Amino acid sequence: MKKILLASSALVASAGFAAAEISFSGEAGIGFKYMDVAVGDDWTLDHYLTVSVALTGETDGGLGFGAEVDITSNAAGGAVDGSSAYIEGGFGKFSVGDVGSAVDATLGLSDIGYGGIGTDNTAETLVDAGDSGNMMYKGTFGDFGIAISHDFNGTDNTSIAATYAMGDFNLGLGYDDFGAGAAAPYANTSSFHVKAGADIADFSVNALYSRNDDADVTSYGIHAAYTMGAVVVSGAYSEVDIAGVSADAYGLGVAYDLGGGATFKAGVGEVGGVTKADLGIIMLF
Repeated sequence: MKKILLASSALVASAGFAAAEISFSGEAGIGFKYMDVAVGDDWTLDHYLTVSVALTGETDGGLGFGAEVDITSNAAGGAVDGSSAYIEGGFGKFSVGDVGSAVDATLGLSDIGYGGIGTDNTAETLVDAGDSGNMMYKGTFGDFGIAISHDFNGTDNTSIAATYAMGDFNLGLGYDDFGAGAAAPYANTSSFHVKAGADIADFSVNALYSRNDDADVTSYGIHAAYTMGAVVVSGAYSEVDIAGVSADAYGLGVAYDLGGGATFKAGVGEVGGVTKADLGIIMLF
C-alpha cells in the first residue's frame, strides 16, 4: 500500500527523544461473489474497508521501534484484524502481538480473483493449522531470511521458516511444532513445509508442499501468473489429503491495473467440488 503521511512530530516531552511518525494507509473493495449453493442466492454483493495505522520512531542510539494495527469494516461488521508492537535494528525485527506464524508469514501461496476463491486455502491446510503466534522474530542476512514465532498464551505452537533467494529463484523451508492447545487432529504433532518459486521475465510460479505424518495430512499447490502490460493472468491448483480422503481446488484469474491504485480482479474455479467465482475493484490508498 502507498503510505500517506498524516502526522509527523517531534516528541517534545524530552529533548532526548527521536522524532516519531504516524502514517495511515488503506484498502477498499467493492464486488460480487458467486458460490453454487443449494438454498439461497448464488451471487452476493461484497464490500470492505481496511485502515492500517503505523507508528514508527527511533531512539537516540538508532534502535527502531513502532506499532501497527489494521481495522476492517465489511458486510459482516467491523473488527480489529491485528495489532502488534516491535523493535528493530541490524539484528532484525522482534514483534509482539497478533503476528501469526512464521511459516504463514513467509511461505504462503497467492489466491486468485477479487477476494480470493480459496485455491490457496486448500494448499495451505497445514500452514493455516499452525497460524497462531503472539511473538515473532524476523531477520535478513544477505540472501538468507529467517522467521521464528511462538504462541505463549494459547496453542503453544512454535513455527520456524527459512528462505534463500538465488537471483530469479527462491526456496523456503518451514517447520511447525503444534502444542497441546492446537485444534484436533494437530495437537502435539508437527508439520514440515517446502516452497519453491521463480520470477523469470513476465512469468512467475510458486509451489508449496506440506506434510504432517502424525495426523496423516498432506497438502500441496501451485500458483502461476503471466504479466502482459497492465494485465495479469493467473492459474492455480491445489489438493489436500486427510487420512486418505482428498479434495482439490483449481481456478483461473485475471487482474487489470486501472491506474491510480485501483485494480479490477476476477476469478472462477472449483473448490472442494463447489463452483466459486468473484469480480470487483480493489482500491489502495
